[in-house]
Amino acid sequence: VSTQSTGSSGINAEYGCEQPADPANLDTETKITQQAGQVWFPDSAYKTAQALKDFNREQLPLIIFANWRGFSGGMRDMYGEILKYGSYIVDGLVEYKQPVFVYIPPHGELRGGAWVVVDPKINPDVMEMYADRESREVY
Repeated sequence: VSTQSTGSSGINAEYGCEQPADPANLDTETKITQQAGQVWFPDSAYKTAQALKDFNREQLPLIIFANWRGFSGGMRDMYGEILKYGSYIVDGLVEYKQPVFVYIPPHGELRGGAWVVVDPKINPDVMEMYADRESREVY
């Protein structure tokens, strides 16, 4: 379960992943792990890959508004198989048959692994990338 909170400005300031208590063990309690925005974590990378698979099955064209700082790289996330789920995103784009447009919006950026995952060279027959003039040049 993912949760969001908003700061006083109304912008999503932080994200949390809720792990429920074990009902068979009275010594456990619900745990909320904070997650930074604009970063793929194992759960969000899996959801992205699953959405790509579903959209492709529905034969829908895809527009990706790309503004990611990359993948989480902590030890817990490595244990949570972040690299595996990131590769599922690549697999989904490789298999995509409909047009895919990647758009980097004004002040948006793609960094590190996030750039690699949505690079149009993955499937050049159907993928194109566009960037607003006001987007940041970060690779």
